[in-house]
This record gives sequence, C-alpha cells and structure tokens, in this order.
Amino acid sequence: MNSRKHLFAFVLTASLGTCISPSVSQPPKPSLSQQSGVKITLQAKIPEKGITKITPQMMERAKLVFEKRVSGLGISGASVAISGNNQLVVKLPSIKDPSQAKRVIGTTGLLDFRKQKKGTENELRARVLKRQEVMAQREVLKYSGDQKAIAANEAAYKKSVQALRDIFENPVLSGDMIKDAYAEPLFKGSSTWKIALTFDDQGAVLFAKTTSEIAGTNLAIGIFLDDKLISAPIVAGEFQGKGITGGRAVIAGQFTKDLATEIALQLRSGALPIAFEVVKTHSF
Repeated sequence: MNSRKHLFAFVLTASLGTCISPSVSQPPKPSLSQQSGVKITLQAKIPEKGITKITPQMMERAKLVFEKRVSGLGISGASVAISGNNQLVVKLPSIKDPSQAKRVIGTTGLLDFRKQKKGTENELRARVLKRQEVMAQREVLKYSGDQKAIAANEAAYKKSVQALRDIFENPVLSGDMIKDAYAEPLFKGSSTWKIALTFDDQGAVLFAKTTSEIAGTNLAIGIFLDDKLISAPIVAGEFQGKGITGGRAVIAGQFTKDLATEIALQLRSGALPIAFEVVKTHSF
C-alpha cells in the first residue's frame, strides 16, 4: 500500500475505537480450573423482523463460522457441535483465556459501511462524546451494586448507540465483501493497533464509488460492527470524482493488540447468519 489512493486512513478514531465496551476492559486472569477447558453453549436468537424461523441450514452455516473462529484462536482439540434445533456447543480444551474466547465466539461479527446523512455534519462529534460519557459512567457503576443506576445507564447507552445510527444511511458495503482482515500496529513501535482490510472485486468497486461520492463533503463514512459505530472517517477532497481505489482499507482507533486481533478474526471468519447469545459456560 504505497500509494495514498490505495489506503483509506481512518480519522476521528480516538473517540470511536472504544465503542465495543465488553472487549475494551482488561479480561480477568483465568484460574487453574478455567485453564483446564471451557464448554460454551450458545442459543440462536430470532430477530425482531426478517427471519421467523431458525433453519438447519442457518445452524450449519453458523457452525462453520464458529469453527473458523475457534481455529483462529489456535486451540488444539477444540470442537463445535449443533445441539437440538437452535443451540451450538463449543468445547475449548486447555484454554488460557476463557474471556477472550467468549468475546470472539459470542458476537455476530457483521461489518458494514454507511454514509452519513446530509445535514448532520455538526452532529457526529456531539453524539460520539455523549456515548463516551455514558460508557465512562458504565465503568464506574460496574461493581457498584446499584442495580437501578446500572439499568438507567444501560438504557442511556442503548439510546446513545441508536442516536449514532440515526445520522447514517443504510449500509452501502458489507463485510461479506471482505477477502482478508488482519491486525497490525498503527505504526512501528506503537501500542495502538489497526485492522487492515482487503475487499473482493465487488467490494473494491463499491468502496471506490462510495468514497468518490462522499469525498470533500465533510460527511463521514460510518464503519459499523454488529450495528455499533467503531470508526467514522472523513474522505479528503482529492478523491472526489474518482474515489479510493485498490480495494484496501484500514480501520484505525483506540484498539489494543488483542481487540484488533479479535475483530480481524471475526471478519476473516465471516458474519453469523443469525445472532447467538451465550446461555451457559462451565469448566471441564
């Protein structure tokens, strides 16, 4: 990626990269019993609209995605099995970090790109700062035991996430057009990491078209992971009319090495056809 035309440098990331709050906090050190092995049971969730039934084909596809994710974790002897009509059981022997595995396995991994709506140029920063404020409060309340305050904070968080969605249009490019994704330092010696993407032919064309349309407008392209904004770049005016070609992009933000690696693994593995939730975790 020697040419600027082949690199999408993401900006406004300092305040956006921490939006996946469960993954940002430092995972607890696993106990000896946890290290012996972990069994995670996940249950498929029917969305509020669109899908009305969990099919065997969906479960098979989900199983394949989870197998790719588990393989990416490098855990020897791991297995994924369908249980009943709507559950998957993931067995991870000799795992050192169960919390990491739970984060990687328990998310949908759906990435998409959305153009910011015209007339909202001055709204983005304020809404990002509001979400930051709510997330900072979440960290303070986490171990407080004040369930009323925690519930109010969770409602405020969901509202702040929705407020950011509201200033972006429908997706113009999706994660299924990604050929590869990997994590690397933001620059040599940096403790902050980024995710580098390579699009397939269709994705490269759409990426060039989208960046051409939004370049020089002071509107952002929203990058969403599982419907949450993780970055919002502004495309320089020099790309107006031609776009950013080459089929490559970089998502930069306040990503640790572990978080960037987890996101890249999810993107390489593909998105789940439906959402799953972790219903049971125990050691074996």
